[in-house]
Amino acid sequence: MTELTEFHRRAAAAATTKMLTGKHFSICDLDAIAVTIGRKSALAGQDYAALRAVHCMDWADMGPDLARMVREKCLELLGLPPQVIEAEDRPTAPQQDASAGRRVRLAFWKP
Repeated sequence: MTELTEFHRRAAAAATTKMLTGKHFSICDLDAIAVTIGRKSALAGQDYAALRAVHCMDWADMGPDLARMVREKCLELLGLPPQVIEAEDRPTAPQQDASAGRRVRLAFWKP
């Protein structure tokens, strides 16, 4: 596999943030991230089929357990650490904008 450039890392990080924090789950985002980081071959089998089944479903409509499982499975298939999800739920400091606390930090992709 070719080394990821900074452009690839940043694009994949931004897309992962969008995928995990948007209003709904998009299998298209997962596919694009996998191609960008060279993990397209990991997107196969029953787990991937289950993710396709919830494509375009609002996270809120999945319920908390399924939404958590979908996020975890996406990260597993992409080969990313589960700490990405934990970063999403960190409380914000009072002086920060409320939307800033929902941002996912992808520090593991920094050069």
